[in-house]
Amino acid sequence: MIQFLKENEENFPQLTFIEYGDKKYAYEEFLFQVIHTSRILKSYKIPKQSLIGIQIPNPLEFLIYWFACNYLGLTSVLINPKIEGEELQKNLDSAQLKTLITSRNSIGKIDNSKIEIIFIDDAPTISTCGDEIKCYNWNDIDTITIIFTSGSDGWPKPVELTAGNFISSFKSWNYEISFNNDKIINFLPLHHIAGISAIFRGLLSQSPIHLIDKFHVESFLENCQKFNPTIVSMVPTVIYNLLKTEEGITCLKSFRMILVGGGPTHKSILETCLTHEINIFVTYGMTETCSGVSGFWIKKNPDKLGSIGKPFKEMTVSITNTKEEFSKVCVLGENIAKGYFGENRLNHQFFSNDLGRLDEDGFLYLKPFRKDRIVTGGENVNPFEVENVILKIQEVQDCCVMGIEDFEWGEKIIAFIKCSKKLDKMEIIEFCSERILDYKIPKEIIFCEELPRTELGKINREKGTELLKDYGHI
Repeated sequence: MIQFLKENEENFPQLTFIEYGDKKYAYEEFLFQVIHTSRILKSYKIPKQSLIGIQIPNPLEFLIYWFACNYLGLTSVLINPKIEGEELQKNLDSAQLKTLITSRNSIGKIDNSKIEIIFIDDAPTISTCGDEIKCYNWNDIDTITIIFTSGSDGWPKPVELTAGNFISSFKSWNYEISFNNDKIINFLPLHHIAGISAIFRGLLSQSPIHLIDKFHVESFLENCQKFNPTIVSMVPTVIYNLLKTEEGITCLKSFRMILVGGGPTHKSILETCLTHEINIFVTYGMTETCSGVSGFWIKKNPDKLGSIGKPFKEMTVSITNTKEEFSKVCVLGENIAKGYFGENRLNHQFFSNDLGRLDEDGFLYLKPFRKDRIVTGGENVNPFEVENVILKIQEVQDCCVMGIEDFEWGEKIIAFIKCSKKLDKMEIIEFCSERILDYKIPKEIIFCEELPRTELGKINREKGTELLKDYGHI
């Protein structure tokens, strides 16, 4: 990607690339910052094509260091700034990282003996870092970055993505939406495929990108009014919150395009958007497919609101077993990741664990509410991970974590718990908050006498709906 940054700097030196706060960075100035940072990193004498972790919460600093690594020929491994301790250590170990770039404010407890830590707070001055350095020449098949999956099917997996993957993905997106004098606003985390893809789409289309640290309704509305973006990516929860006020609706109507993904969108939300003539493009994708593989404008197909659209150009989406109503979704294309780090290559073909069906018009529909995954607020959660954490509480004898359909969250996490003695709900929430990320913590906790189990003693999730009925949730 550094080649495109250099090309844009040469052809459009004063064109804005990044906006952050009230500061604008034209391609010329941004590249200067990248080269300066490259000199700093070069002083650590890290061999080319080495893996280097980036765990930086500030999005501007994150991007400067990402491009600096790319400039030097280092493959960036993107680490969630919120994780620490055992979870962080497992990510570092699974990617076999020897070096991590982070800040002193964000680093947690890890085994420092296994890894060299570069604190951006302690970066040496430019005068100590040597002369001009040569930019590394990447091939399209080289792994330029590694992004972890959500871990909804177990522990997060490190996915190798190439320059060719991102270029192929951009071409498909450009065919669908035709970037033209656009401005992108992004508040999605840059360690996530949705966030970093938005940056590369802006780079490849020469569309300025306005960065926000995190979504808050008031600050988002203020930034939109001030900077007039035309494209944004959102999860359904964000749209739901913006639709609550006239100001939010007016803001949504100002966008040329709103990409909605990250989980099921309640039909009534999409119908409200149609009523207000909001330009919604529903999309579906994942880390392994380097962002979206299907999508559609709801205003052009209002009868397909339960769908996730038709496959993008140059991509093939098929169903593995047409005899079943729903079966595994298979995606083929140049956008498919090289593979999982340390495992076999995917060879441009990926079998998702999502179950889907194609209708007579070629629109893809997913089977709702998988028992082994909860999609809440655009984040994937493995219920077994949450159960294992709760079961570490001494007084907890049994636990079942489920997702139920929710208007705001898509799915809301509920934990059914059997205890040996009375516990307070806040005790459980506080215990979880010390061990898992906030979005994985159950939004509701229900104490019960027994949980349904099979003859083999496993939790019978098929009968889980009976618990929901018993406690008034259905």
